[in-house]
Amino acid sequence: MTTFLNKLYLSKTFFSRFVLALGTTLPAAASYSQANFLIWPIYPVIENNEKAVPVWLENVGDSPAMIQVRVFKWSQDQYKEQFSNQQEIIASPPIVKIPAGTKQMIRLTQAIPTADFKENSYRVIIDELPVAMDNEAENNRVSFKMRYSIPLFTYGKGIGSGTGQETQKLNNKNSEAKPILKWQINQSNNKDVLEIKNIGAMSARISEFKVGSSSYKAEAENNAYGYVLPNSSIQFSLPSDLKNDLKNNVLNVVVGSKKEPFVVEKQ
Repeated sequence: MTTFLNKLYLSKTFFSRFVLALGTTLPAAASYSQANFLIWPIYPVIENNEKAVPVWLENVGDSPAMIQVRVFKWSQDQYKEQFSNQQEIIASPPIVKIPAGTKQMIRLTQAIPTADFKENSYRVIIDELPVAMDNEAENNRVSFKMRYSIPLFTYGKGIGSGTGQETQKLNNKNSEAKPILKWQINQSNNKDVLEIKNIGAMSARISEFKVGSSSYKAEAENNAYGYVLPNSSIQFSLPSDLKNDLKNNVLNVVVGSKKEPFVVEKQ
């Protein structure tokens, strides 16, 4: 059974971070909704031997919700998130009404296979649309909507997510089937930033930096997710203490849910 820790509870208190995560690429939404959702899995993947993955939406609020699901190709350019229309992943159903207290499965199907030894990245955008109410008084009230975003990664032959033993063994045969990170100090808007470049074949979700005995939360400048996608660079905030520590110490990063940090070489 899926545990609560593997679900994403999305309510009005979580809204602002998801709007900010989509930044200037997609239109902003309003700030309140009566519907609250559990969404799981929060990190769906489609392995090279799979065609689709289910994502569950459970309406734990007190009113019905109309949901629209779209999938965008996700890339990074000039240190910023980029979203584009695509035909590789199909969400079914794309629009559905979910009554209060019920759950709905959204099937994300891969229409075009991922190239061998490649990881593709997408963002699944779930919009809550206005629902027509049963009486005139309710209909006269202003309807608001929320927006949720979860990542989706797909894998071609010879590479996998590494979340299970089978894909871990697969990746061990490929020296590039991992994030390969480099760092340097750069300038952005007249201030120092820590730039992390990924030359590996897999993305890295960076949550923390470790230098010597000190730890620093990873806060990206133009990247609300904390991911560095393959063949991309992202700039992180560089506190003065971290900058000083980097002069004489090795940079380590914590990636995803892995407990052990790994060394990042200087570019």
